[in-house]
Amino acid sequence: MEEGEEFFYMLKGDMRLVVYEQNHFRDIKIREGEVFMLPARVPHSPQRIADTIGLVIERERAPNETDLLRYYIDGTDKILYEKWFHCENLEELGPLIKEYFNSEAFKTGKPIPGSLLEDKPIKQDFERKLGDPFSLQKWLDRHEEILDKEGKKKLFDGQYVSRIHVLGKGEHFPDKDFPETFLWQIVLH
Repeated sequence: MEEGEEFFYMLKGDMRLVVYEQNHFRDIKIREGEVFMLPARVPHSPQRIADTIGLVIERERAPNETDLLRYYIDGTDKILYEKWFHCENLEELGPLIKEYFNSEAFKTGKPIPGSLLEDKPIKQDFERKLGDPFSLQKWLDRHEEILDKEGKKKLFDGQYVSRIHVLGKGEHFPDKDFPETFLWQIVLH
């Protein structure tokens, strides 16, 4: 879980994103060619299989932000283990996951008394209803006229901090008010 949103785009194959949404677990299947925006503060676990390629974009964390690695007691939504950390690179997850598998909590299946913070650095979003993945190509086909006429359109409606626009015809300039920019060209006219 983190304070920022995550953008998913499956380029080859399908993936499963397990989320904890409105007090229950949900499997979200993101198929090849589909996009999905995961809101901030939603526990999640991406599950990929071999020979798949997916693009995940996360924003850079502020120096004071912490991420959460969490495990639940099997078959329940009861928290077994938590590790709070500042994430600068996702390679940091490997040693933290290894630390969990060597922990007393993993060995016993019970949380260690006093190991779970009462006052958590991130407040989990228990209320938000998540959207569903959708085909980027079908979205492009449906909005082609708007993209040609207006030059751009937001890819996701709703309450997101990230501004993800699909650009159409015309000249486009970087948004100086939004310092992190990623550009992916799909169609060349």
